[in-house]
Amino acid sequence: MAKDDFDLDFDFKNEYGLDPDMFLDGEESAEDTGRKERSSEPSQRNANADFGAEEEEDFDLDADLDDFLNMGARRTQEQYTRQESAPDQVAEDLDAQLPEEDIDPQEADYSDDNTPDGDNSDTTTQEKSSQRTRRRKEPKERDPAKPAAPNVFTKFYDLYFAPVLNKELVEEPQDPVNPRRRRKKSKMQIFKEVYLPPIIACTCLILVMAFLVGTLSNFIAQRELARLDEESRKNTTQDAEAIAAAERQAIMDEAELLAMGYDYEAAIAKLDSYGDLSAYTDMAAKRAEYANTQSQLVEYQDPTLIPNFSFHPLIVDPARAFGDVENGGNYNRNFVLLTEFTKILTTLYNNGYVLVDFDSFTTYRDGNIYPTSIYLPYGKKPMMLTETLLNYFQYMVDPDKDGIPDANGAGFANKLVVDSNGDIKAEYVDSSGNTLVGDYDLVPVLESFIKEHPDFVYQGARAILAVTGHEGIFGYRINTSYISSVSQTFYDEQIAGVKTIVQALKDKGYTLACHTYENVDYAKKNANQITEDLQKWTSLITPIWGEVDTFVFARASNIADYSGASFQVLYSAGFRYFVSNADTPTTQVNTTYVRQNRIMVTGNALAWKADKLKDYFDCNTIIELATRGGNVPN
Repeated sequence: MAKDDFDLDFDFKNEYGLDPDMFLDGEESAEDTGRKERSSEPSQRNANADFGAEEEEDFDLDADLDDFLNMGARRTQEQYTRQESAPDQVAEDLDAQLPEEDIDPQEADYSDDNTPDGDNSDTTTQEKSSQRTRRRKEPKERDPAKPAAPNVFTKFYDLYFAPVLNKELVEEPQDPVNPRRRRKKSKMQIFKEVYLPPIIACTCLILVMAFLVGTLSNFIAQRELARLDEESRKNTTQDAEAIAAAERQAIMDEAELLAMGYDYEAAIAKLDSYGDLSAYTDMAAKRAEYANTQSQLVEYQDPTLIPNFSFHPLIVDPARAFGDVENGGNYNRNFVLLTEFTKILTTLYNNGYVLVDFDSFTTYRDGNIYPTSIYLPYGKKPMMLTETLLNYFQYMVDPDKDGIPDANGAGFANKLVVDSNGDIKAEYVDSSGNTLVGDYDLVPVLESFIKEHPDFVYQGARAILAVTGHEGIFGYRINTSYISSVSQTFYDEQIAGVKTIVQALKDKGYTLACHTYENVDYAKKNANQITEDLQKWTSLITPIWGEVDTFVFARASNIADYSGASFQVLYSAGFRYFVSNADTPTTQVNTTYVRQNRIMVTGNALAWKADKLKDYFDCNTIIELATRGGNVPN
């Protein structure tokens, strides 16, 4: 082939808008720039054709979106590449832009009637024929190196992590002056464009959510506070009502006890202390009931017939008491069993007797004594109780005299105590040496009986408790001799114990009485001897339990008259109520003193003097002869 065969008379500039000189010259002129702009149109069409082909074959949203956004840059790059390619390649590219038709190559007309015969006719014909020929375009194959379609995780990574880690550098748009020039974005610019907007958005979202949550929380808190306030108000109202109801009930309970003790006047006053009772039907009904019962009470005007039943300490264990070689007969004759006393109380209660004391029918005022009336329901009768020798002597409870009661005792209680409930009980050592606390003598038995039968007591009256002083009080060894024989600590403990029980007895309403200091018969003593005995009492006993105004004569004795020297000694010592012995009850009340006889209730009286006690109870139902061995010494 001759050299001139390649010299084609073909104007690339006019035909395709390309200047071959630009491939030879590295500088661009203004004219070159114009030609380049004109030549970009076929390139644009070629790019669009390629984009359409790719879309038909495989639609990749992210990849195609990138192609679309970088379309201008790709066109420029393709154009630049075409300009550097051979003319044939440019022709092929342009030819590829022509629309395709399904034409059979056998039927294709490769001749052109309008082409004149001449030089290069074959070449010209071939070039034109190639332009007219519409070739079938083969399906575009997918680049195997192209990555698979990204998912949400890869998108997130590419958007937020890759720029920071320099995996991919985000490029700015083309430089308007130099399109081929690219500038890398700085990390700060990436942060501002990529990270800062979502951070601001998230911050705003967080603030909005915090505001909403705070508003909702505040609303809920306000609702909760309102609910709590309402509940508190209701609870306060309920509590106030409950407190008021409890207060009313307490007042009614106290009034009921007073009424059961026949103090209706005090019961009515207790109810009235609450105020107007018209709004409280239960309290108003009780008040009306008490007033009606009070109006029906009977005045007991003759105190001279009030009997005073007197007992010694009660026998708890008859076997030990009656089996005592030295004192068994004496115990059988002068003492009453615990079980016998309980039956006596029950019989007296069933027979309508009510326990009273000196304060029930006398009052001491301005140095003088004045009688008062006892008001009881019809059929009720007053009576009194006395217990003497409430010292629990050593020979009865502590034969070895070491100050500690033991099983060798005669079966009596050894002291009065206050238990953990504040109740007065008696301490007792059984035959096995066990120390027990319970109803083992007159006082605790009486207290338990009153709890079961509160109407057995008139206005809080209790029994008279008379003790001597030479062997202690209520079982407590307060004699100074125990300091040397035992210890100072023992003596101090005994003093503290007796003060506790004395106060408890006073609080219950018991009358404490002197039974002489040495347990002597004052009928056989002159005024000086009586004075000497009382001085011991005053110096040793009075400091422990205070002044007393009741005197119970010891050993069934009495003084000859109540105007002589012996009486003056007793009166000067502060005594105003005197109790002696007699088989019949007698009570005398005058302005200076009260004199009364007590009925001794003993084993001998139950066995041999039943006729003198028959007006009060049946001795045959009381005495336990089998326990006493079948007989009682007379």
